Amino acid sequence: MARSLAAERAPKLVPVPDVGSWSTASLAGRNVIVSDPHGEVAESIHALRARVQSQHLQAGRRALAVCGPAPEVGCSFIAVNLAVALSQIGVKTLLVDGDLRNPSVHTYFEPELTGPGLVGCLMSPSAPVADFTHDDVLPNLDVLIAGDPDRNSHELLAGDGFPELINICMRDYDMTIVDTPPANSCADALRISTVVGFSLIVARKQRTLVSDVRLLADQLKKERARPIGTVLNSY
Repeated sequence: MARSLAAERAPKLVPVPDVGSWSTASLAGRNVIVSDPHGEVAESIHALRARVQSQHLQAGRRALAVCGPAPEVGCSFIAVNLAVALSQIGVKTLLVDGDLRNPSVHTYFEPELTGPGLVGCLMSPSAPVADFTHDDVLPNLDVLIAGDPDRNSHELLAGDGFPELINICMRDYDMTIVDTPPANSCADALRISTVVGFSLIVARKQRTLVSDVRLLADQLKKERARPIGTVLNSY
């Protein structure tokens, strides 16, 4: 009997050299944990959540940067859906859009989230972080969008304000997940991952080269941003 397309896309573990591979997810959909909570894609996100919970969160690690070696691998998709999935099991979660050049996290929610976001927060270091977050977007989920795209994003992230912000977030939330821009387009992803301390690499089937995953993993290790695993998106 011929295998169905759904069977071909079912969650499976796919080995990626140098970093453990955790899950397979499809890019067909956006906020799938909400829109199709019992679908195959949501189940793969649930499997990723279980790994993050058992191997990261329970070890006392309270933040994670989601990064990819190139554009269109699905970093925002993974960051958003993982954050939603964690919030659904009672983990007080903050989702941060760290892509200050081409942000997209705000588009995953209806209506789209607006406001000064992370850019405004970093430009107003004396103001409380809560002034810039969208609280209770979903139960146990707050969101700090990027705000208006900023050409000086690296300068904003390179200052002392960003590490201070992450420390506050790790104090106030059980888990802080930070979406990042493509690592091959700017240094922002490495900076964010270094401050956060741990990173999850996202690759895309038939698009991401294994050598690029290796290179990014090596770069993260050199910056003391430990990669905890790799998610392979397939569709």
